[in-house]
Amino acid sequence: MLKTKRISVATNRFRFLVIMSILATGTLLVTALLVAKTKERKETTVTLAEPVTVTLFTPEKSVPIGVQLSSVKFRELIWPRNQVPEDAVVNLKDVLNFYTTEVLEPGPPLRYRQISREPIVVSLPLNPGMRAVSIEVDETTSVEGFARPGTRVDVTLTFRNDKTNSLETRIIVHNARVLSLGGDPTVFSTAKLNESRKANPRRTTLTLEVTPEEALIIQTARQSGRLGLIMRAPEDTSVAKVDAVSDQVIRDPNFQAVPKNEPKCKSGTVKIGDKMFAISCEKAGELIPLE
Repeated sequence: MLKTKRISVATNRFRFLVIMSILATGTLLVTALLVAKTKERKETTVTLAEPVTVTLFTPEKSVPIGVQLSSVKFRELIWPRNQVPEDAVVNLKDVLNFYTTEVLEPGPPLRYRQISREPIVVSLPLNPGMRAVSIEVDETTSVEGFARPGTRVDVTLTFRNDKTNSLETRIIVHNARVLSLGGDPTVFSTAKLNESRKANPRRTTLTLEVTPEEALIIQTARQSGRLGLIMRAPEDTSVAKVDAVSDQVIRDPNFQAVPKNEPKCKSGTVKIGDKMFAISCEKAGELIPLE
């Protein structure tokens, strides 16, 4: 009887251990399934949270060739990730020491094909025997940005004429060729010109190709008054018949300026050989040559 009880107890213990083993195995399986599902959910969440856009960069205004990017102001572009150009710059800090190899225009994203680690040296297309001289211009004096490389201009000087006590504007250089605007020597087509001139800075410099004498005239004139530009037609190389106008003519259209060598008072003229002379009424016998 005692032996039978012992067998029964052992059997019950075995059954209990089997049940506990089954429960433990089930618990492990359930735990493993929960961990796998949790991981899958996390991976799914990460995939869904991945941004569909990236940040690219474009200059705020047109940038000439040879400019270091550290001196250029950029603005951010939110760009679709699946449409990003292969060579687009996605980290601006990595390229701040690079230089532009072509003109950068606002709008399109900055790309590595447009920049280089090495400085770009751009030489002006200056003809032999000519000189390059720069003047400061704004939207008005640069004719709203139309005075760009390749165009032709007349240079004017507006100053106070002490002899006549009048304000005068005079053409001091005729038919000068524009070499660069704001350091950019790029010659644009008409369509590109209309697009790019709106992005020019309000105040910049313009470089002209002139003769050595004209360069000296411009350098001297800048100390005497305000320099300006008058655009010329591309095919027009003539010299203007009127090269100076004073405010006296503007105030009085009937005003007649006294010729340079003509006396204010004369009693007549006389021709000696092939030259004409005025007979002064201020000094008897004085002859004043006339041009």
